[in-house]
Amino acid sequence: MSLNRRKVILENKFVIEGRTVMRIELREYKLSDIDQDEAFSIVIYLKTDLEDIELDYLGKPTSDRDKFEESFNFLCNYNGLSLALNRLFIELDSRIR
Repeated sequence: MSLNRRKVILENKFVIEGRTVMRIELREYKLSDIDQDEAFSIVIYLKTDLEDIELDYLGKPTSDRDKFEESFNFLCNYNGLSLALNRLFIELDSRIR
């Protein structure tokens, strides 16, 4: 698995639910090296003052190269970012317990 591309969604520090969010990125990892059978994993990355987390954004691999841009565009609107942050914080909270 190798990092194929990434885009920064947010890199301005802000505090939410007691955490200081430093950076949010969308990342695409290439799962195979065979060009004919390309599969990608799209993950959302969150860096806070205390921890880093990557979470599978789609929930499954994709061969659709447009999914990365579609996902990025959705995450750049308020509803998309809000939903993603909720998922990330739920995951972080479950790791603490």
